Amino acid sequence: MRRRLATGFTLIELLVVISIIAILAALLLPVLSQAKARAAVANCMSNLKQLQTAWQLYTVDNNDFIAGNNWESEAGVNGAARGNANWVTGWLDPRQANDTDNTNIALLLNSRWTSVGADIQSARLYRCSASAIMVQEGGGWYPLVRTISMSGWMGYNCTMWNPGYRLFRKTANLVGLSPSDALVFIDERDDSIDDGYFAIDMVAPQLANLPAGYHAGAGAVSFADGHAEIHRWRSPQVLARQQAGAETVKHEYMAVPANNPDLAWLRAHATVPQ
Repeated sequence: MRRRLATGFTLIELLVVISIIAILAALLLPVLSQAKARAAVANCMSNLKQLQTAWQLYTVDNNDFIAGNNWESEAGVNGAARGNANWVTGWLDPRQANDTDNTNIALLLNSRWTSVGADIQSARLYRCSASAIMVQEGGGWYPLVRTISMSGWMGYNCTMWNPGYRLFRKTANLVGLSPSDALVFIDERDDSIDDGYFAIDMVAPQLANLPAGYHAGAGAVSFADGHAEIHRWRSPQVLARQQAGAETVKHEYMAVPANNPDLAWLRAHATVPQ
């Protein structure tokens, strides 16, 4: 009688194979994670670059005036009427269920509500892919529609945050601040954002609005000369743990030390004394 050959793995062989697979997975997962992070960073830079191009086209078509950025008319408060006077319209508040501003892409793209978005026609440019805040509308939960804001010191109709500092209503007003240093768009924390106006306080030691640092502590910014980059933030206030799902805490008007490095950077790229 012929002997039947064993064809299966022994228990020891099986454990060895599983161990090898586990080791390979442990080695490859960080590499895949880094690749995914690099792709997200590249996507954010591309988004801001395209928004910045639309911003520049607006100045060319409008006698050098910078697209509007008046927070009251963006939000439709204090008697200000909404319309297309600003680069975007809307007041985002993820804590409020059924607030359609949280999801309405028309406020970003329809020429009735935006002065630059009609030339873009892609709502994805306004939102960082790493944003994790969700908003409730009807019976469902949806991603917050926008995480990009524009410097409050920019815009033909913007309001002054601190007296004694220069507002940039035209690109020709960029005196004392190089276009390559003049901040325009910034990826704002999705648990900080509301209007399209990113407030930078030049006097009080506070972060009125907070930038996003979802890309390993960094976030996207763009400048008046047209370039975009990823800036690494440093302070614990900006790098506070990201919220996911429903927003429970709004990050705004956060007191910081007078020497806070992120506040110093924002001020250096926001405006100059008159």
